[in-house]
Amino acid sequence: MPLEGLTPTIETYNTILQGYFLTGRHVEARKFFKEKMMLNKALTLDNFTCSILLHGLCENRFVVEALSFFDTMLSAGLIPDICIYSTLIDGLSKNGHLEKARSLFDNLPLKGLRPNVKTYTMMIQAYCHDGLLNDANELFLKMEANGCLPNDVTYNTLIRGFFHNKKYNEAGVLMDEMCARGFSADASTASVLLDLLKSQEQNPALLALRKKFLT
Repeated sequence: MPLEGLTPTIETYNTILQGYFLTGRHVEARKFFKEKMMLNKALTLDNFTCSILLHGLCENRFVVEALSFFDTMLSAGLIPDICIYSTLIDGLSKNGHLEKARSLFDNLPLKGLRPNVKTYTMMIQAYCHDGLLNDANELFLKMEANGCLPNDVTYNTLIRGFFHNKKYNEAGVLMDEMCARGFSADASTASVLLDLLKSQEQNPALLALRKKFLT
């Protein structure tokens, strides 16, 4: 581009960086960011840049590097938005750092930020993954009390958490509420229910759910 008299914008760099990560070329992505973006004094990194990098690093299990970059970002004066915090919370929880993710989530109000439905759902999914159903359900109730309504993804995430932890009655109650709000079980939730029916075909709670939601 410079040879054609054009100057690449931050959007151009972001697109290239994201392209590397999306095609599994994390080595090239990290090299491109360090050599072409960090060292380019004419370039001003934005929150979208940081979100791309944090997501790419966490997806490839470079959690320590992601946290180090996050600290560098804060030191440089860049103010993270809820998208960046959500990305980091999700990445930490999926890589076995639930307590760090929980700490970031709990401290969002101190940063002047409010979790959105995506952030809440990520934390609920993290709790479900670790078998912390009470924490997941409490957060589910808390989000609505805080003025953030759950969406279909939130409902399906918690329902699958109940299924995986053999809380079938609780799953049924939540499925009733979900349907009353105009949502329905997604393909993943239906698949989990069908798999459970194959292994526990005489379970009355599961049979009732099949009759109600899969017929």
